[in-house]
Amino acid sequence: MLFSFNPDNNFSKNNGIFGLPANSDSAGIIVIPVPWDVTTSYRDGTSFAPEAILEASYQIDLFDPQLPDEWKKGVYYQHFDEWIMDLNSFERRKAKAIIDYLENNEGELPERLQRARNEVNDACRQMNKYVSEKVDLCLKSGKIPAILGGEHSISLGAVATVAKQYPGVGILQFDAHADLRNGYLGFEYSHASVMRNILNSTKEVSKLVQVGVRDLCSDEALFSNDSEKLISTYYMQLLRQRLFEGENWNKLASEIVDELPQQVYISFDIDGLDPSLCPRTGTPVPEGLLFGEVVYIMKKIVNSGRQIVGFDLTETGMDIENNWDQTVGSRLLYQLCIHTFASQK
Repeated sequence: MLFSFNPDNNFSKNNGIFGLPANSDSAGIIVIPVPWDVTTSYRDGTSFAPEAILEASYQIDLFDPQLPDEWKKGVYYQHFDEWIMDLNSFERRKAKAIIDYLENNEGELPERLQRARNEVNDACRQMNKYVSEKVDLCLKSGKIPAILGGEHSISLGAVATVAKQYPGVGILQFDAHADLRNGYLGFEYSHASVMRNILNSTKEVSKLVQVGVRDLCSDEALFSNDSEKLISTYYMQLLRQRLFEGENWNKLASEIVDELPQQVYISFDIDGLDPSLCPRTGTPVPEGLLFGEVVYIMKKIVNSGRQIVGFDLTETGMDIENNWDQTVGSRLLYQLCIHTFASQK
């Protein structure tokens, strides 16, 4: 136990995330919030998710019947630098103007919007550098990084930095989308291109396993098929079909985990879940994974002896009236944390 604390008294907002004592030195996981939704192509607002998830986290009871004591290893929420939120707000307006033009006009962007797109791409490079530096400091201090978005594009800097420390790492991606587009809408670092960007730029990644994908274009499917087994995609429709035909989730989860190498980075786009759990995510798609199904895969990773060396949670939307999306997001974040701790041998 890293600190003395009564887990039944975790309701105080004077403490850190999940009501745990706010102490970075004693925490095993550092949550790195990245309020960024510049390239969002449908609904924005996920830049506000980190603070909303933090707020919702005080409603979580820390006791888990299968992992009752992992919270004792400590989770610290590291507040973001204000300039990253300011840059996001400024560049999002430019990206929105570009997206609106492309959706309603034929032909090339006018010169002013071409300049704006270059500026957006430059800003995304700044964001990637910001994330990379934060993750690097986290790893050097012996902590496990947990990146909290924001849109899915924030994963690039995180994975690239983790992979340098853990060559051969595999990515387990929970997502409704493949995110393998090539510079979607002309944004080099689009949320829809993040996994393609990771594989093209980070040779230390040995495997990408995608779970829950149910919305992709033909180019993405071709890219995946031509990857020479670097990518394994478990399409949601085919998973459901196998369940309907008599296979069980234990077998499917074991098959998914068996695809992964010893060290695993989990990249979790919350729209991988059924949209009843995250209706305000940026790009919701029907027929997703259930909460218990994804937690079961995490348990399978732990039981297999594999090690989770980092993770991200992205694309949580904002439910202003009922706080539902951020409530689900905070509970998913907690499960990611305690299973990451349990995987450390």
